[in-house]
Amino acid sequence: MKKSFIYLGISAFVFIFSQVYEHFSHGVYSGFMIYAFLIPLLGLFVPSILNRFILKRDIPDMAKLSLKCGIATLTVGSIYKGVLEIYGTSTNFEIIYLIVGLAFCILAGILMTIKANIKAEG
Repeated sequence: MKKSFIYLGISAFVFIFSQVYEHFSHGVYSGFMIYAFLIPLLGLFVPSILNRFILKRDIPDMAKLSLKCGIATLTVGSIYKGVLEIYGTSTNFEIIYLIVGLAFCILAGILMTIKANIKAEG
């Protein structure tokens, strides 16, 4: 349960950071910045609560690490994209955050599936 509150705290921090950043951006807003807090909220907090109270599965450490890395990469990428939109510019690096973040999340899903299949066979 402690980790769930840490994930909620991360989401709150990202939300407060984006609100403060946009407050000082002279009326320019970015959807990537506004909704960046949803990535850790829906990617870490909600699955943690669901697993704790409903699913009660044992998730391998490598899958947890991959998921956390993926969510962190997607969150930072969203904030980065938001900053660039607020400044009115763009680069080619923003797609890299999306690709790497999704790759980590897919890897986490594969690792969870492999663990579930091994447990079912054994």
